[in-house]
Amino acid sequence: MSDIEIESELVSFVEKVRLNESMWALGAEDGGFVVCESNQFSDTDVLLLWGTEDAAKAQCKDEWQDYTPVEIGLDEFLDEWVEDLNEDDALVGLNWNDDQVCVEIEPVGLAKALCD
Repeated sequence: MSDIEIESELVSFVEKVRLNESMWALGAEDGGFVVCESNQFSDTDVLLLWGTEDAAKAQCKDEWQDYTPVEIGLDEFLDEWVEDLNEDDALVGLNWNDDQVCVEIEPVGLAKALCD
């Protein structure tokens, strides 16, 4: 992804999350969430997030067919998730798609973008 594509994807994600005051992850029955390995950094986990339920639902196939979209409220993400992800040295991946690519960003960076 080019810098322009990354910036555009980040802006689009932030606008949707601010509008709906929520984002979406894929959750399992056991309470776990879809996490993948970073494309940019070795030994780094990435929690995948989507700006809409439909975008998240579209990825519930193949290896993730047993997962379902789980809504994460904006306040909950900012108050709880950012700190936990930061402590785990994890990144967040925005709007993973069928090409298996997404914008990877530090949780604190996403929080700042959401609050600006």
